[in-house]
Amino acid sequence: MVELSATSPLSSPFRKAGACALLLLALTSLHHAYGAYIYQTPWRLHIVHLAVPAAIIITVALYVGRSKGGTMAGRVATWLAVLVVLAFPVAMIGIYEGGWNHVIKNIAYFGFGTDAARFLFPEPVYRLPDDFLFELTGIAQFPLAIVTALNTINLLRRPTR
Repeated sequence: MVELSATSPLSSPFRKAGACALLLLALTSLHHAYGAYIYQTPWRLHIVHLAVPAAIIITVALYVGRSKGGTMAGRVATWLAVLVVLAFPVAMIGIYEGGWNHVIKNIAYFGFGTDAARFLFPEPVYRLPDDFLFELTGIAQFPLAIVTALNTINLLRRPTR
C-alpha cells in the first residue's frame, strides 16, 4: 500500500474520493467506447453522456465541500458528492456494470458454460466473453468501485471543523 504524506496531492479525503470516482467514470467511458467500436453498438456511448455531467457535479461538490469545511454549504456539498458518487459510479457502474455485467457473466460463462451465461445474459444486449480487453476493463470497474465507495464513505467520518 502506498503511504501518502500530508503534502501529497492525494492526501485529502476529498481528493482520494474524487480521484477514485473520476477514474471509475473515465474507465467506464473508455470501456463503453471500446465496446461500441468493437461490437458496432453505438448505443453503448450513452454512458459518456451520463459520466461527464456526473464528473462535473462530483468535482464541484467535492471542491465546495472541502473549501467550505464544516459550514452548512460544505456539509450539503459533501453529502451531495457522497450521494452522487455512491449512486452513479459505485452502484450503477461498479456494482451493476462491473459486478453483474462482467464479473458474474464471466463466472457464469467460464464456470457453468455457454448455456448458463446465455440464460442470465441474453443477446443482443450482452455479449459472451470474446474480447479480453473489453472484459478486463469491465471487470476492473468492480474493485475500483469498492475502493471508491470506501474512500467516499470516509468523507462522512471526518470531524467537522
